Amino acid sequence: MASYRLAGQDFYFPYLLPELNLFEIADKQPGTASSAVPFFSASNMKRNLIAHTEGWVAGAERTVETWSVPPGLLLKVAGASDFYISPDGLDILCAGQEQGSSRLNEVDRKVLLGPVMVLALSLRGAWSLHASAAIFHNNLVLFLGESGQGKSTLSAYLANLPGWRLVADDILPVTITANGVVAWPHFPQLKLPMQAQPGPGLPEQLAIGKVCVLSDAGADDLPALQRCPNSKAVQVYLGHTAGSRLFDPDLLARHLAFCSRATEKVPVYNLAYPHRLDALPMLKGLLENLC
Repeated sequence: MASYRLAGQDFYFPYLLPELNLFEIADKQPGTASSAVPFFSASNMKRNLIAHTEGWVAGAERTVETWSVPPGLLLKVAGASDFYISPDGLDILCAGQEQGSSRLNEVDRKVLLGPVMVLALSLRGAWSLHASAAIFHNNLVLFLGESGQGKSTLSAYLANLPGWRLVADDILPVTITANGVVAWPHFPQLKLPMQAQPGPGLPEQLAIGKVCVLSDAGADDLPALQRCPNSKAVQVYLGHTAGSRLFDPDLLARHLAFCSRATEKVPVYNLAYPHRLDALPMLKGLLENLC
């Protein structure tokens, strides 16, 4: 069973996951995930539906459900195997896995590395933001926004400039500490090839300096930054946390508390810009002044 260090947390998987090779822990004692296998074979297992939603998972629009299966959770994705997650988020098992097999098919692998990991991290108090991120001279800036708003494009552009470095492309786990909001970049960016993964070359944790939510500006407008009031900032965090539609009431309450506290520790800005290539240098100037 392989051991991995992801987003500051240890995980144990009885599967081969090439996407996680960069995060494998050498000489680590195996975990205990195999002890959870009986939960899958009990025909009279008590299940209660927690959440039902639709989402883009493993290259398709799929139905996703969270079920309470005491003492843990069961994540069901249409067209994929079911995954059991222990109540502490430490152990994860695939219900459709053949006995003794260490390989998952491509869909199951993407489900495990997507919503399953997001839910497991949430159980440990680490919230996964739909965000790209770049760091400028020790000042980490997160970019949030709907799909197509240019998060990845902006971060990739900045990462090629002097003083800037890519931190995340799509998903970034974050937590709150006594000193502020912290990002954990040792996490696979599934849209990037293995040789382009930014996490392994970065510290395990980075303090977040600023958060920018991207929005459209008029075609002839200049890029503009405006500080969001706290009420709006809370909505930004709530709306850009991956997997939140799968949370049970306890996780929803914990997540709301995180969003409220995060707005008190890190300023959130609305970054409006026209989607033109000639606007990118102006964005660079705005962001460097912000840092």
